[in-house]
Amino acid sequence: MADNLVCVKADTKQVAMQRMPIPTPGPGQALLKTRLSTICGSDIHLVDELPIPPGMPMGHEAVAELVDAGEGVTGFSIGDRVIASCLYGCGVCARCQEGNQQVCENYNAPLNLLFGCQGEYYLVNSAALNMAKVPDDLDDEGALFATDIMSTGFAAIENAGLRFGDSVAVFAQGPVGLCVTAAARARGAGFIIAVEAIAERVAVAKQLGADVVVAPAAAADEIMRLSGGKGVDVAVEALGSQVTLENAFRVTRFGGVVSSVGVYGAFPTVSLPTDGAFLHRRFVTTLCPGGSDRLRRLMDLTRYRKVDLRPLFTHHMKLSETVAAYDLFRDRRNGVIKIALRP
Repeated sequence: MADNLVCVKADTKQVAMQRMPIPTPGPGQALLKTRLSTICGSDIHLVDELPIPPGMPMGHEAVAELVDAGEGVTGFSIGDRVIASCLYGCGVCARCQEGNQQVCENYNAPLNLLFGCQGEYYLVNSAALNMAKVPDDLDDEGALFATDIMSTGFAAIENAGLRFGDSVAVFAQGPVGLCVTAAARARGAGFIIAVEAIAERVAVAKQLGADVVVAPAAAADEIMRLSGGKGVDVAVEALGSQVTLENAFRVTRFGGVVSSVGVYGAFPTVSLPTDGAFLHRRFVTTLCPGGSDRLRRLMDLTRYRKVDLRPLFTHHMKLSETVAAYDLFRDRRNGVIKIALRP
C-alpha cells in the first residue's frame, strides 16, 4: 500500500511529491515517522548537479518518532523522539572505529547519506550507532540542526584548532556559515568577522556572534584592514566557490588555518594560486561528522543554552508543500534561511 508521501528527485532541477510504500526495517535499521524536516543546500546540489537517479527520496535532516526497528537496534523504544546523523557509518571499519563515520569505508559517499527525510516515513541504517534520543526538554526545532549543518559548522571550527581568543573570518552566512559563526563564539573566538550581503542573514549572523559583518565585494581588503594587515588566525569557507576559497587564503595570517566546509557541487575542481599569499597556511576540509555520541553532545549545547540556532528557521510550511519550498529555498526569496516542514 503506497501511503508514504515523500518528495523525490523527478529530474535535473525538479522534485515532485510521490506516494510510495512505507518501508520495512531490516536488521540494524529503524523506521522513523517524520515530525519536522527541512531542505539543505546539499539537497539543491543533489537535485541540480549530482548524478542522483530520478525517483530518489530526498531529505537528510529531520526529527522523527521511532515506529519500528529491525534486529540489533537496541537502546531505543517505540515512540521515542529521535534524530539521526545525515552521514552514517557501519561501525566496523577503521574509519568508523576512530570516530569518522562520515567517511565510512563500507558506505562510500553518497551511499552513506541519509535519504527520505522529506517524506512521512524513512529508514535509518546502522541505527544503534547513528541515532540518538531527543531529550524531553528540547523541542524539535532545537534538535534538528544537530543532524547536519550544526555538526558541519562546528567541525569547521574544531578541525581548524581554533583557540580561545583567536580571530576568525567566516565566508558566507548561509545555513552552514551561520552555524560556523555560532561555533566560533561557543569555542571562544576573540573576534569574529562574517562575510554576507543579504540583510536577513546579516542580522542573524550578529545574533549568533559575529562582531562585524562585511560585504562580499571587498571582503578580503576589509578583513585585512580589520586585522591590522596581518590576517586572521582562522578563515572558514562555507559557500563552495573558487572566489571565496581564494579570499579565505588571502585573509589568513602566516601559520594560520583555512577550513573549508563549502560544497563545490558545480565545481568538480578548484585551483589555488601559488604566490606568497598562499604559502605557509594549513588547509583542512571536512564532511559532516556523525554518530550517536556527537548528536547527543550537539543537542546538549542547545539544551543548556550555549547555542541557539532556532533563528535560522525563517519559514514554516507543510511537508506536502515541499516542492514549493524547494523553489523558495533555491531562489533565496523573502529572506529565507531554513524552512521548517511539518506533516
